[in-house]
Amino acid sequence: MPKMLSEFNRSLMLIADKSLLINKFISKIKQLFLVDSIFVFLLDESTGRYKLQNPDEKTSATFSSKDRLIHWLGVNDKELIVSKSTDIIEYLLPEEREKLAQLSAELVYPLKVMNHVSGTVFLGKKTDGTGFNKDEIDLLSLIFDQAAFALEHALLYELQKDRIRKMYRTDRLATLGELAAGAAHEIRNPLTSIRSTIQYLSKDFTNDPTKSEMINEIINEVERINKILQGLLSFARPSKLNMAEINLESLINQVLMLINSSIGKHRIDVQFEYFTENTTIRGDIEQLKQVFLNIFLNAIDAISENGEEQPRSLIISIEEGITIDAIRHFLVINIEDSGKGIKPENLENVFNPFFTTKEEGTGLGLAISYGIINSHEGEIEVTSTVGKGSMVRIKLPQITLPTTPLKGE
Repeated sequence: MPKMLSEFNRSLMLIADKSLLINKFISKIKQLFLVDSIFVFLLDESTGRYKLQNPDEKTSATFSSKDRLIHWLGVNDKELIVSKSTDIIEYLLPEEREKLAQLSAELVYPLKVMNHVSGTVFLGKKTDGTGFNKDEIDLLSLIFDQAAFALEHALLYELQKDRIRKMYRTDRLATLGELAAGAAHEIRNPLTSIRSTIQYLSKDFTNDPTKSEMINEIINEVERINKILQGLLSFARPSKLNMAEINLESLINQVLMLINSSIGKHRIDVQFEYFTENTTIRGDIEQLKQVFLNIFLNAIDAISENGEEQPRSLIISIEEGITIDAIRHFLVINIEDSGKGIKPENLENVFNPFFTTKEEGTGLGLAISYGIINSHEGEIEVTSTVGKGSMVRIKLPQITLPTTPLKGE
């Protein structure tokens, strides 16, 4: 057993990919201890919530860093055996007890590095019906502690890759923006002359229906080009922000109402939930409305193209994110669809102007959305799995209200 454990620990430290690491960890625990279930939750630093990492498990359970269970695990730094800890289970909030029941948890252990609970592991009961003895718990503790360090290493590696990717994308889009703005201005001037000339010449063909129709088609195409140029300028140089207080919950509901007929036509189940009472930020309501409209319409298109037999869902959530500075933190809006997904080779290009996989798309929707979110000092990211769907995550700054009265109040 010591040799096998040593080899297992060494193999964990050699894996930098988080998903592969979790799969190996789950597989080994099931092999060694014959448990009927194991769930791994890791802290999402951007939201402060612990989210399920098992690739094939479906559960809506998440845990907050403010939950009593997480607090108990952090303070005590040891396992919680559910069937033998009645007093602790009663201390938990009802919704936490419900989650433990949903996961059929018998043993809960914190993944802790440098006094920081970076994750939690929930083990179900053993398949032979026996409980966990002291030797098994000691062995599990060794494995979990080693896994915590291995996962921390993988997360840091992932974070560094993500930072480099974002820096590269920001530089690339800034260059594309400058090129787009220059090209748009150069094209717009002759285009204006072309439109004026055609409109002037159209008077000579009022009695010829065929030529008059051709003139109208040319004018329509000129207008279409002009709209594309306007989109390019919106991407390169977003309009000046008209800042005001915006309730994001109300804004998203307004946009959902605008597309209600499309949602009904494609029989899409929309779920909207929020994990914070305060969803008010300062921003430009019209520009942010355009962002959410673009994203929702993209989601509807992706869902409609994924086949009738596939689930049809659009899940939207708002939650508190990480602190930005002394007076601000992020609000995080997640928009998850069950559409056809985006191929990995296309994922990094989704914010590029004119990149689209649609036959009639201009490829400017997400490019413009990126510019708008960036001008709000926010962030926007897309993740996707082919055949399962995509998630757009938007982070927008929110002023942190003071928790103590100011002097004189």
